[in-house]
Amino acid sequence: MHLFTKSSVFRLSKKRLRNRMETKIINDPIWGPIELHPLCIRIIDTPQFQRLRSIKQLGGCSFVYPGACHTRFEHSIGTSYLAKRLGQELQKKIAAEQSKELEITDEEILCLEVAGLCHDLGHGPFSHLFDLQFFKKAKPGETWEHEDASIKMIQGIFEIIQQDYVNDEEIKFIKDLVKQTDETCTEKRETKPFLYEIIANDLNKIDVDKWDYFSRDCHMLGLHHNFQCERSIKVARLVKHNGKYHISFPKSEYFNLFDMFYTRFTLHRRAYQHSVTKAVEMMIADAFLNADESLMFPPNQTEQWCLSETVKDMRAYLWVTDDILNQIRTLNPDGNDKIKKAQEIVDRIYRRDFYKVIGEKRVKWRDESKSLPKNCLKKWMEEKLTTDKDLFEIQEVVFHYGSGMTNPMNNVKLHRNIKKASEKEKETEHCNGDKGKTSKTYKRVQRAVMTKDEISDMLPAKFQQIYFRLVWKGDTSPQSYQKILLEFSKLKGYDDEDIKVDFIDTMQVGDSEKSD
Repeated sequence: MHLFTKSSVFRLSKKRLRNRMETKIINDPIWGPIELHPLCIRIIDTPQFQRLRSIKQLGGCSFVYPGACHTRFEHSIGTSYLAKRLGQELQKKIAAEQSKELEITDEEILCLEVAGLCHDLGHGPFSHLFDLQFFKKAKPGETWEHEDASIKMIQGIFEIIQQDYVNDEEIKFIKDLVKQTDETCTEKRETKPFLYEIIANDLNKIDVDKWDYFSRDCHMLGLHHNFQCERSIKVARLVKHNGKYHISFPKSEYFNLFDMFYTRFTLHRRAYQHSVTKAVEMMIADAFLNADESLMFPPNQTEQWCLSETVKDMRAYLWVTDDILNQIRTLNPDGNDKIKKAQEIVDRIYRRDFYKVIGEKRVKWRDESKSLPKNCLKKWMEEKLTTDKDLFEIQEVVFHYGSGMTNPMNNVKLHRNIKKASEKEKETEHCNGDKGKTSKTYKRVQRAVMTKDEISDMLPAKFQQIYFRLVWKGDTSPQSYQKILLEFSKLKGYDDEDIKVDFIDTMQVGDSEKSD
């Protein structure tokens, strides 16, 4: 039996306090020295978070850009840092304006930090390849997103770590920041909607998640970008738009934010949806599909789940990382044709014998007011091509600026300082009945006011393009290869009551792009 004197208890209390206050500084290649909150350190030192070290941020992109080997681990830390930065900047401005109704507490900023840190915990092998390509093919009727697994991972982390920084209600808020669920914090979403625009902004797609991965991906890919998120953080403030306070940017920030959306388009065009990247990811997904029932997790346990079923049990999902590609090579075929097929595909990947894009068509609308139903033309093309379906695949590739066919800046909240406005405008603003210093000093810029003439004559006229790629999986010598080339070349357009489009060939049919 241990007996504690008063002095020993005092020493223990001081030690506990010292542990509570301990922070760490890491050196990030993008943002420099980052100070981590003790709670964030404890979360990082869990199996759930350490798993992200083994999941590439850009999936199969490293087969095209050798430097694209960064992982979800460092991106999550960067997102946490930017969430804290933006939260503190807004907090400082609110305090200066003495607006009690908008006050952002230190506890809420910590929740933002943790949510930014944990928002990608649920990603599977090779990131979006797992949920957007493999899982959709493996479970064609089921709906699952990586954010669903992130929520479960967050719950699992707070069940195993010792902490007294956040309570149950704040943990619920953290999960709500990652994804809106049945347990959503309804009152906070109504009173402080701007908090939900920091990490995952469904309103206009401007959030710290994108700021980090655009900057980080450009750096690792060796590409340049012009947008400055540090500037956007400094100039952001809360302004009332249609009765609610949202994160708003000065009108002068228009082109910096537009550069952000253009960077998105550039990354998709040159990296994320590069023809070789997509071909490699198709191969990895096919390997996963063939080996699905033979890959069981967790290993050496009585209750196990196959690869596509691991999303149901986070104990199994912890083992699901990029390493699966190498695990497939170690499986014993033992007469199993699917395992043999999976291993052949993996072997082709490492020999750089990739699937080949042998044709590509761009969609040209006859009536640009119409929209294209998802997979409509893809299915129609596949039906028109009579070759063995196992030998080819049609890829629908969509490039846009983040908001489909419309200018993404249409959804951005902008404001201007009415101290510089005319006396008549100031009087109108006061007559609107908006209370508080924020609404009296800054006035929202209405969309009707922001005409194209006022912004620039050099903005793009169109913001979306759709391509269809014919990907050949087999040998280029058989008769079926020549047959599919001929059939694909004959597809000149699609015409029915609702959809009328022409197809423009953007590459010579049969000329596959080089892999290197």
